[in-house]
Amino acid sequence: MSVLGRRLVFWAQLVTTWTLAFVLFGFLRNFGWPKASGFDPSYSNSFGLHLALGLVVGTVYFLIELLMKRRIFRRLSFGRWAGLKLIMHFLLALGLFSLAVLLYPVFGGEVRVGLTFQEVLFSRLLLVALVYFSVISLAITLFTLMNQKLGPGILPNMLRGKYHHPRTEERIFLFIDLRSSTTIAEQLGHVRFSRLIQDCFADVTDAVTRYRAEIYQYVGDEVILCWTSAAGLRDNNCVEAYFHFMRTLDNHAAHYEREYGLQPVFKAGAHLGETTVAEVGIIKRELAYHGDVLNTAARIQSKCNELGELLLISPALHEALPLGDDYTAQTFAPVKLVGKADAMPVIGLRRRRPHGVAPTLL
Repeated sequence: MSVLGRRLVFWAQLVTTWTLAFVLFGFLRNFGWPKASGFDPSYSNSFGLHLALGLVVGTVYFLIELLMKRRIFRRLSFGRWAGLKLIMHFLLALGLFSLAVLLYPVFGGEVRVGLTFQEVLFSRLLLVALVYFSVISLAITLFTLMNQKLGPGILPNMLRGKYHHPRTEERIFLFIDLRSSTTIAEQLGHVRFSRLIQDCFADVTDAVTRYRAEIYQYVGDEVILCWTSAAGLRDNNCVEAYFHFMRTLDNHAAHYEREYGLQPVFKAGAHLGETTVAEVGIIKRELAYHGDVLNTAARIQSKCNELGELLLISPALHEALPLGDDYTAQTFAPVKLVGKADAMPVIGLRRRRPHGVAPTLL
């Protein structure tokens, strides 16, 4: 799905959420305070008002979320980030309530004669509305943060208890590791190096969402992505994610040169096979994958420097992928992988130059 498509889906989800929230608020207000502030509670049955408010608030909330995802705001500490977002939401709530007062008569509501706008702004109804708005905003923010913390698609599966008991799945794992990381770390120092890794892993986000990957782990300067076999093989998602990540880094070359004096390059290895997945832990619960497929993918990635390739894949994955003329593949003679009894061939995969994806080897 394109960036525009994902944003439209996110916008629709927010509009729907806020519309339902206003429907619920109308019901609660009608049920709890039928005479509050001189308003006729019959307006709470107006779906048109709820939809209008949901459309406005959902759209503005969507714009705030996009703004807060910009690199300049990601640099803020969580406290400052949350405080700035709270101020934006508070201003949005005041604007919303003012809009609701203006729209109220349009949708058939009757206002007590002589009721002033100032009385409404200092009414108990405004206090209730602000508290309710804050609770809904907090719930959306917490759900979003939990989803980001666990990674795309993980939270719904955990809520359903899909992996409460171990289950076997065929999965694709892609290990992506910073090339020449030791040299870069010595050059930058550990603080700037950590900031470099933060920027690089922020740039991998678009590839993850666009190509439907799950982030299994961040390990130092390495990120491990995985897919179910169906999702990873569809449209070559599991390798396109890597090439898209490289293209994103290339597009942001000016930033990396300005901030760090270098252009980061990542090497990767991928393999397809059966793995067992289960929820582990009580205090810090997460999904864990067990099986030889992970070890093999990691060992394949470790051969990139030796073979002069940026992306190596296993024969099993190569045979399953619907590769076409957009790719060139070079099969290397069987190599010995650490921890494996038998040597196995590996395939170097590149995108053809017209597509402008494969970076120049260092």
